[in-house]
Amino acid sequence: MKEASQTRKNLKYCTTDGICAMPWFLLSLPGSFIAAGLLNALFQIGPFWFGLVAAMPAVANAVHILVVPFFSRFMKVRDMVVSFGWLNLGAWISGLVGIAFLPLDEPVKAGLFFAILYGIIALSASLMSIAWTAWVGDFVPARLRGRYFGKRNRYTNISTISFMLLSIAVLNLYEASREAYIGLIAVAIAGRMVSLMTVHLIESPDPTGGSISQANWAKEITDLRKQGALLRFIAFGTAAGFSLGGAGAAAALYAFNDLGATPAEFTGFSLAATLSGAICVPLWGRLIDRHGAIPIIMITFFAWRLGDVGWLVVRPEALGWMYPVWLWGGAMGTGYILATFTLLLKLIPKNSRSAGISLNLTTTSIAGAVAPLLVGALISHANELGLSTAFASKLCIGGSIIAGMLAVLILFRMREPETDPARNTIPGAMRTLRNLTVNQGVSFFSNTVLVRRRKRRV
Repeated sequence: MKEASQTRKNLKYCTTDGICAMPWFLLSLPGSFIAAGLLNALFQIGPFWFGLVAAMPAVANAVHILVVPFFSRFMKVRDMVVSFGWLNLGAWISGLVGIAFLPLDEPVKAGLFFAILYGIIALSASLMSIAWTAWVGDFVPARLRGRYFGKRNRYTNISTISFMLLSIAVLNLYEASREAYIGLIAVAIAGRMVSLMTVHLIESPDPTGGSISQANWAKEITDLRKQGALLRFIAFGTAAGFSLGGAGAAAALYAFNDLGATPAEFTGFSLAATLSGAICVPLWGRLIDRHGAIPIIMITFFAWRLGDVGWLVVRPEALGWMYPVWLWGGAMGTGYILATFTLLLKLIPKNSRSAGISLNLTTTSIAGAVAPLLVGALISHANELGLSTAFASKLCIGGSIIAGMLAVLILFRMREPETDPARNTIPGAMRTLRNLTVNQGVSFFSNTVLVRRRKRRV
């Protein structure tokens, strides 16, 4: 009875943590609506620095594999969650002070400041997320995870939409000034502080939360060579990550620098994508169950990239036409990420699970990091190449679209395993993909815990 009572308390604390932390999650992604506006509209750090900053979360996800074994030697998962959580929050508090006094007319200084800030934030958040995922497995019973995280995701979605509405109101009222961003960042920091204090109240069966398992990498990587379908899908995911990373960075730069979108308008576009994605979740779930994950992945990703052609034809005087583009992108992006999650559950082998997850995360992260760096470099040198920045941005968006469409061919005639997955979640494997999807406007994926609900037996 006491154990059941503590489990109920833990689930309430976990839900409260998720609700309060949502603004912080969004702020921590450079491509999200609030960070993109801060970097491009207020400080105008320029394409090179924005590309570098936008790559930081993916870089952190790629290098964490080298860092985790070091910390896991002397830190349990609960210690890692709490320690890196407060370290991350301390970095944001310091960053808020810097944002309050940083000159608005020195883009190089501002770019360097944000590159260092987001580098620290991205790495600490990545390490904390790995430990958090392991800890959740200790205090959330397996039999409750599907139902519980489905309910928790609904609450975090409400928190996301509420913060987006608040952002639109504040940015409009205070004309996207420094004070407006300081106020919104302060809200995110205060929410994160409450969420971290709530985390301290969680009492898991193992007070330390356990340890992060260390895989036998040599053996597992060797075993993965036999998993042709998984390696083929990882190749597709890497190409898709490159397409999403490039399009997300170029679109934000193009929207603020060439189309003249205000931060409030850009937030409105993201809100439209978020709402359309949330509405379509049940529909995609039924279609995936009926037709399989691979056809849905191919259709939604191709359609998503096709919809982004709207970026190439929209004009500053007709910016309202961006709403259909983002509504379509939100709906297709949601179907893509849900189908990807379902397929990975089937493809990742039981005996090489850690290596499979890490290989997928690492390759996707590298692609997601390289793309914005290339985009930033190309647009920043556009004038030297005899191109306007607007044309260079369109060139990057168009190239990302074509790359994404061609990537779909990798899955052509690929057979999907017919077995029902033995697992209902794949901790960490979707982190970079979720981040890239947020950069494309589907903001509720920033803190969504993807758990497959079991089919009811008749």
